[in-house]
Amino acid sequence: MTGLWRYEFGNFFTLDHTKTLLWGTHMWRPVTELFLVLACAHDRLPESELSFYLQRLANIEKHRDVLVEMLPMLRVNPSIPIAYEMKGRGQGNKTIDWLIEPPRGRAVLFEVKRRVADFIQLMDAADVTASPQHDPAILFPSVESKFLPTNPDVTLQGVWIATEIAQESTELRQAFDNLDPQKVHFAMLGDAKDDAFIIARRSADEDYLREIFKVRDTMRFTFNRSGP
Repeated sequence: MTGLWRYEFGNFFTLDHTKTLLWGTHMWRPVTELFLVLACAHDRLPESELSFYLQRLANIEKHRDVLVEMLPMLRVNPSIPIAYEMKGRGQGNKTIDWLIEPPRGRAVLFEVKRRVADFIQLMDAADVTASPQHDPAILFPSVESKFLPTNPDVTLQGVWIATEIAQESTELRQAFDNLDPQKVHFAMLGDAKDDAFIIARRSADEDYLREIFKVRDTMRFTFNRSGP
């Protein structure tokens, strides 16, 4: 009826205490999203990295997480050099998901995360009609520890997050502000569409990131608990 095709692959969400399956459209990803990701991977990754990515994408337990890894790259200009699973730029022997290196401009080094814990907690609550009550800090575990302190005038470091529920804007900002400002310069909430919510230490960095990722500003991923 809607013309939107979805496919079945990947583990479904279940409630923690009852192990009840969470039934709804979130169980199936849009087919167009899969095609976009596959096309982007074929266009942007060298053969060895493409093979590695496709093997991980075919893992039913990791499929959705790996799918999300490619979403930020869907609209990045194909002429801009990128590196996947970047080594030598993080803490110790840790790799960083993506490095974007525009010929003229600052590099962007970032992790991609799919967060579902807050969604499952909300669905597990007695009243699912209320505004989401959770700690946005659970969006950021393991992010800060990936990065080294870096000058944002040379390289912007941060995280792109795919989350299943909207985040309270003030609480989200507070959680972001609690991260080490020398290591994490920005956070983005986004998906396969051409809009994203961006938090950065400096407003000029938000403008720069919108240009790099070719996304529009949006409030689709956030809400204000106190109202408009």
